[in-house]
Amino acid sequence: MDGHGEFVIYSDFREGYLTQTNPSVWHYSEESAIRFETEKEARTPAARRHGDDAQAGRLVRVDGTVEFEALRKIERALPGSWTVTITDVRTPGRIYYLMSSGKVLKIATSVDDAKGYRFERDAMKAVDSINKGGALTAQAHQKTAQILSFPVA
Repeated sequence: MDGHGEFVIYSDFREGYLTQTNPSVWHYSEESAIRFETEKEARTPAARRHGDDAQAGRLVRVDGTVEFEALRKIERALPGSWTVTITDVRTPGRIYYLMSSGKVLKIATSVDDAKGYRFERDAMKAVDSINKGGALTAQAHQKTAQILSFPVA
């Protein structure tokens, strides 16, 4: 690998790398994988293959072997921002996240797709407009940072 075009798409479900785009063909060998020049070029077709549980990543050389390293997920709501969760009376126990609150309400089931509001008052405006309806109830929550590990002294 020359450090150029190392972005690929891998599927745990298909147990292989994307080798052909239309129709999607998967193969276990990284040599046959389609290479993408940039991270953005790899993320787009991976997002289209959501049903195949595809994820964009990079091929890296570790101790003489080539390994797949998944790219981190892009979160729309940064730590410290406010998100809006929505529950539907008709489907109890299921939580949705607000993506946009224009003329048409857009919701998602993944917290990664939630819209982040910079200020609590903006999130509360969205909550108030959703709660005016009948079957939906909304709440605002502040997203906190996750501490992955503590430094050892």
